[in-house]
Amino acid sequence: MKWLMITCKEATYLISKKEENKLTWVSKIKLRGHLAICSMCRRFEQQSGFIGRMAGKMHIHATLSPESKEKMQKTLQDQ
Repeated sequence: MKWLMITCKEATYLISKKEENKLTWVSKIKLRGHLAICSMCRRFEQQSGFIGRMAGKMHIHATLSPESKEKMQKTLQDQ
């Protein structure tokens, strides 16, 4: 049973990895067990999911105009 216990550091890593849908079934069980007892990691999971959803929406809607891109490139070249 001790092999199921993971630290908060491991849990946050698994939460981040879960956003990419890359967890094994063993990792899912370990994470679920940790989240059952750790409110801070549950909060991190909620916030991480929220940030991911908002970033996805922003990526779809946020584009620079050609003028803005040119201005940014010129500023970077001048530095």
